[in-house]
Amino acid sequence: MSLQTSYYRNVILSIHRGWKKGVFSNAKPLYLLTIIKGIEDGDLLGNRIPYNKEMSLKYQKICNQFEPNVEITPFFKPYYHSQKEDFYNIKWRTISEPKHKYHTPSGKFLTENVDYAYLDDTLWELLQDKSVREEYKEAIITHYLKTE
Repeated sequence: MSLQTSYYRNVILSIHRGWKKGVFSNAKPLYLLTIIKGIEDGDLLGNRIPYNKEMSLKYQKICNQFEPNVEITPFFKPYYHSQKEDFYNIKWRTISEPKHKYHTPSGKFLTENVDYAYLDDTLWELLQDKSVREEYKEAIITHYLKTE
């Protein structure tokens, strides 16, 4: 495992998660699995993660697969709040980035004001390698989603 691969694995396993009803939310790890799936499926090209219905449906499917008995956190929340992580950013269309970072903007606001989200270039390049994607998927599933 390269130093970069190891670094990003550790960063991914340190994602800041919300706390809801006495348990940690897995919305951001599930969203990251969605991004990985989008790369695998060829839906995400050029390090541009759209805020659209297709990505939302892919996210919902992954949520149902890994947490079938948990209420799904709406897609706009991990899409927006993942920018608290060092490896994820949002490209805003204008200066319309919300003034108050503690307030979650609506899905409508994101639709109207976001061009796309993107990963930092190094992580994006690492995720182009199938073996790295598999390693990161397994790490996310083992660390965040397995309950045994």
